[in-house]
Amino acid sequence: MAVQQTLRPYVTAGIAIVGSGLIAATPVTTPLANVPTFRDVALTSALTDAMAPWIAQYNTAAENFTVLANNYSAAPEVAAQQFMANTQAWIQQVLDDPSQIPVVVNEMQEQLRAVTNGYTLLNVAADDPIAVTTVLHTLSGGADLTTFTLGHSLLFTLLPQLLPAFLPPGTDADAILPILNFIASPMSGMIMGMLGPGLSPWIAMMNSINDGDGLNEILANMTGAFFNGATLDLGFILPMLDGVVPPGTISHLDFAFGGLFTPGSVANADYTYYDASGNIVDAVPAVGGSIFNSVGLAIDASGFLGVPLTLTVNSQAVGPLGALMGWEQAMAGLMGGSPWNWDGKNGNPPPMEPPLAGFSLPIVPTDFFDDGGTGGSAQAGDWSAFMDAIAALNP
Repeated sequence: MAVQQTLRPYVTAGIAIVGSGLIAATPVTTPLANVPTFRDVALTSALTDAMAPWIAQYNTAAENFTVLANNYSAAPEVAAQQFMANTQAWIQQVLDDPSQIPVVVNEMQEQLRAVTNGYTLLNVAADDPIAVTTVLHTLSGGADLTTFTLGHSLLFTLLPQLLPAFLPPGTDADAILPILNFIASPMSGMIMGMLGPGLSPWIAMMNSINDGDGLNEILANMTGAFFNGATLDLGFILPMLDGVVPPGTISHLDFAFGGLFTPGSVANADYTYYDASGNIVDAVPAVGGSIFNSVGLAIDASGFLGVPLTLTVNSQAVGPLGALMGWEQAMAGLMGGSPWNWDGKNGNPPPMEPPLAGFSLPIVPTDFFDDGGTGGSAQAGDWSAFMDAIAALNP
């Protein structure tokens, strides 16, 4: 007991010292528990900033691919579908009446001529039905006269009248029109589609460096440009055009290159689905493009309109998939597929119907091999008409 009484003062003092130490240490240890939270917030913010340009490029690529996928799913291989539908109709037409062979052959030749000439548009007049149908799939529309913005299709129509104001005196404008036709053709769109994914990343890198972007943004833009394309500013060559066009006529010039998934923007109306009540349930934007469609410029029109006015045309890039699909849709139109060349100016177009909708194999009439006698069909089984039709093909 004596020992306990002796030690009691010291124990009491020790407990007091330990307690006061804990109380004094509490404000110091509390902030330490929050250090990981501050670090997590900083890391999350940095990661978000780093991923932002990559996410933006991915989202653009996803949107572009969606347009391409919807175009394809509307009528897969639409040109082949149109050809198969036409072939079925031709066979049925001949089976029903062999004397129609010359008519069928002539129609086949006309469609082949339309497709062949439509691919390059060389030696095709601007008002030719071949050109009218084709450029709906290679040139942009969307003219807005309130802002003096022209679509490429409108500019293409006006160029024959505008060329004399741009060309040096004595230049033959008619000699240039075939070149303009070609750069507005599906073939030129195929060329742009092949060049775009290879050139766009380097153009994007140059644009990013000029904009002062960091390494992360440069890499994101280069990667995204392979899928989404990039636009090259050609303002530096405008002084070189003096002597070719009147000085100051063109105040802006750029050229858009597409990426792998760039769909392009063309004048053809959307491919629209309707329900039984006539309500629009889906609208698929048409795709396609051309070299001419890739050009963006601003034109000072005061020289030939007599009023201070600047006309603007926005560049529209196209990639390989968009160019190919646009050409297939143009071919379907050139082969008689009217739902694939709506002009979008006559109210709502009819419900889109792929060429092979309701397809069936040709049916041979039951009296096809009839001799044409009593009870037979003189139209369906008259083989003399068939022989006359064959002779007509080889006069």
